[in-house]
Amino acid sequence: MSDAGPPPSWMLALDASTSRCALALGRPDRDEPPLEDVEDDGANQASTRLHGRIAALCERAGIAPGQLALVACGRGPGTFTGTRVAIATAKGLALALGCPIVPVSTLAAVAASVDDAGDRVLAVLDARRGEIYGGWFDAAIDPCCDERVAAMAVLLAEGPRPTHVVGPGITAAAEAIEASIPRTILAGPSAAGLWRAACAARRRGELALPAALDAVYLRESYAELGVNTPRRPTFVSPFLSSTS
Repeated sequence: MSDAGPPPSWMLALDASTSRCALALGRPDRDEPPLEDVEDDGANQASTRLHGRIAALCERAGIAPGQLALVACGRGPGTFTGTRVAIATAKGLALALGCPIVPVSTLAAVAASVDDAGDRVLAVLDARRGEIYGGWFDAAIDPCCDERVAAMAVLLAEGPRPTHVVGPGITAAAEAIEASIPRTILAGPSAAGLWRAACAARRRGELALPAALDAVYLRESYAELGVNTPRRPTFVSPFLSSTS
């Protein structure tokens, strides 16, 4: 769906792809800040409370959930479980309401969480395995090039030179960033950043049917790669015999 259509009266935005689970509710056709709900949870369990938080946010706005005309959802990259929970929640809402979804890059939401960061922001999330999820965005939160997963040194060497690096991925690879490049460490996107990125995606006409919303992980999971390592040694019961 490429036609943005008339501006909706109420839009809900949610993202749970990092340890920071952010919600924003407002009217994108009006120049006013949205209502915000942000929960930081290092155990990545905040996404399990999405339904109650959405209901509370709608109550604060004085509207019923049925009055939502558009749902924006962080589609990753980020944590596998949190991203899937957010997408499932957004799909369920959009299907029940009969409204479209705005897929929002979690990296774009992180980039939009810092004011006056310059004209080329590099947003980074820790991808583990010695790698970083990275995406470059201009001041209008439009993507400058494709998002990637690679070592921080590779991202900086092969991508555009950033005017600012922002995100939780800085902690994992701070030594690879030149001291002259400003940086801001965040746990994840702010609600305001998520809202700004969602509004930018909507302005670009990036609307989708609920069934078309998919997570963007940029690489396969441990399970898909077949490299999962059991946390404990395999236990074999002494009551089992290898012989009949």
